[in-house]
Parts: sequence; C-alpha cells; structure tokens
Amino acid sequence: MNPVKPLLLAIAVVSFQVSAETAYRSVDDQGNVTFSDSPVSGAAQKEKIRIDAPAPSTDRVQETRQRESELQKAASQTGTSPAPNRAEQRKAAQQNVRDAEKRLEEAKQVREGDRRGTAGGGSRLLPAYHERVRAAEANVEHAREQLQQTR
Repeated sequence: MNPVKPLLLAIAVVSFQVSAETAYRSVDDQGNVTFSDSPVSGAAQKEKIRIDAPAPSTDRVQETRQRESELQKAASQTGTSPAPNRAEQRKAAQQNVRDAEKRLEEAKQVREGDRRGTAGGGSRLLPAYHERVRAAEANVEHAREQLQQTR
C-alpha cells in the first residue's frame, strides 16, 4: 500500500469538511431528494442547509504536516515513495480506525441547527444530521476495510 494514499485521503477529507459548510436540499417533482453543494436547477423545492463541519484539531494538523514532511524527506532520499513495513501499515490502519470512530462519535452529537420543530410541539432531526452520521459511518467502514487489508 502506498503510504501517500492515506495522507491524500486525509487531506481530501479535511478539505471536504472545510468546504462543506453550506449544502442544499432539493426536491424534484417526483419527490426525489438531492443533497449537493449548489442548488439543483428546476427543483420544486430548495432549502439551504448549514453544516457545522468540525475543524481538525491543531494537534492533528501538526501530526499530518509532520508525517507529510517525513514522507517527502524519505522520498527525496530514495528517489521513490517510502514503503513502510507491514507492522507500520497495521499500526497506521489501527490509528485510522480509532480516528474515524472518534469522528463518528463527534458526528453523532446533536448540534445547534440539527433539529426542526414539528407541528405537534416536538422536534425532529434534519436530513443534514443523518447525512453527517452516514458519512462518518462510511469513513469508519472504509478504515476498517483498510485495516483488514493489512492482515
């Protein structure tokens, strides 16, 4: 497994989380619901949704930068990308699972704006909350699959 791929994946996830602060929920004439980063033209109903994507911790950002620096240094010394041994791959995969599980727990936290009042006086969770949790669950599943591949 190329060690640069997990780094690129982490950067992509962080970039997505930072850029995904506003989303749109659109419903077409047939009742199909679409979530996207821009309103769907021709939709019968459009709703702007605010998503509170947690920023990565400063420790995590520093750790990622340090890891990237080490990879670049090793690549420049050998002229190729470094290939960590099996134990290092497994350890990194285990850490990725723990990180993904932690992000899932954070995603499950109900935040301000995650609920909408109902006519009966109660409230319900909005689709954006469920999408956030599903995305975090998918990340956990992917991290677990990556861990399985190291065995």
